[in-house]
Amino acid sequence: MRQYLSCAETAKLVRAALKESFPGVKFAVCSSVYSGGASIDICYENGPTCSQVKVVIGMFKGSYFDGMTDYKGSNYGSLDGQEVRFGADFIFVNRKFTKTFLKGAVEAACKYYGYAMPVITDGYDSAYIVDRLDYEANRRIMVKVEEISLCDTQESVTFARVGFLGDDGYGYGAAGRLAA
Repeated sequence: MRQYLSCAETAKLVRAALKESFPGVKFAVCSSVYSGGASIDICYENGPTCSQVKVVIGMFKGSYFDGMTDYKGSNYGSLDGQEVRFGADFIFVNRKFTKTFLKGAVEAACKYYGYAMPVITDGYDSAYIVDRLDYEANRRIMVKVEEISLCDTQESVTFARVGFLGDDGYGYGAAGRLAA
């Protein structure tokens, strides 16, 4: 029999997996339940890249969205060998930067590409670039900044307890539950 975990219970597991995977990094993990679904928002400062975080939290997503057919499908998972449905349809990751980190990262990116150094200032909740270069230059700089990780991923006991069993198989490129 399949067990259903609420969004709050799923957020608890996500919080534990992140804490074990990235010790010393403070994550804000907030769950939201609304009509039509539920989601978890993760915010943190500097630390690992968004890609590193998404690898750890990816298996906790209860749904996927196929934009080709405008379809929200189901993911199936396991916890400790038992089939479960995780209560958060989607998990969003938001990495913020301190002014010191962003200045050093942008400096390195500008040196790499040969761009002039833009002005960086403190915002309400994160530092940002004030005088943007052209679109392509700005995109290149931010891609380089996003690639900079301040920590390595550690093994997580919580992450090891979770498995992905597939999805419902209806979306474009879906794996399906019975896929080999």
